[in-house]
Amino acid sequence: MSEPVRLPLAYHDTVVACSYHLASAEAVAALLPRDRGHPLLRPLPVPGGRTLVAVHAIRYRTVTWTGTDGGTRRLAPYGEVGVTAGVLAGPAARGGGRPATGGFVLQLPVTSREARDLGRTEWGLPKWLADMDFLDAPGGQRVRVAEDGAEVLVHTVSAGGPALRGTRSRRLWSVRDGRLLETTTPVLARWQARPGPGAGSLVLGDSPGADALRRLGLSPAPLTAFRSVEHRSTLPAGRPLGPADPPAAIHPGRDAGFGRFTVAHPGTAPLSQYPSQYPETAAV
Repeated sequence: MSEPVRLPLAYHDTVVACSYHLASAEAVAALLPRDRGHPLLRPLPVPGGRTLVAVHAIRYRTVTWTGTDGGTRRLAPYGEVGVTAGVLAGPAARGGGRPATGGFVLQLPVTSREARDLGRTEWGLPKWLADMDFLDAPGGQRVRVAEDGAEVLVHTVSAGGPALRGTRSRRLWSVRDGRLLETTTPVLARWQARPGPGAGSLVLGDSPGADALRRLGLSPAPLTAFRSVEHRSTLPAGRPLGPADPPAAIHPGRDAGFGRFTVAHPGTAPLSQYPSQYPETAAV
């Protein structure tokens, strides 16, 4: 890229399907950031030693930013599957004040090197390159995530009915350059929701990424699931907070311009989301 990306990023046209699963609070706590061994974040408590982990399957179709000349620049479209722990941040993590609720990303495969590198550099996010095949149906969405031919996961969401307005912002924490970052993302979204285990499923495959998720003790059936009818958001720079110990090494993954990124509908063949203007996809 000839010009460095300037924040914030504007996500104009996004498709999201997400589900909330139970997981081992102990396993999640072991992955959360610390400062000299003291926890900065703690898992949202659920009875029985469990906590909540969200799985978001996302297609970013139009992503822009503003260049130094005031002109509009675009990122290539990309797919993303985020596995995010629900957490509480105490006063020590936020420099005083009341505890806050948000998320800490545990895994974040994406389909473009551009999105991977930007996420790692700006926010310290655990992004790595993967292949994603989406299926859109009238009542739901499915994505298959794979790496080097090995399946990582299959995530399915089934939701319908009236579309309801969601929260106006999303708070995430991450660790970059030895500091805890807090990023608040403004969101404008309407959701279809469905509670209960019939709202979707999470099936883990046979790969290192799947094994890491399996160690979290994730429930295959969700507590609830959501599907976006409308979703727009803005991603600013993170706000540095206090010091944090270095995080675990990010899964390196393979190094290529793009992974496979396809979308199919019932009765149609998969359509690549990387047409000829992205030449590196010719070999994908």
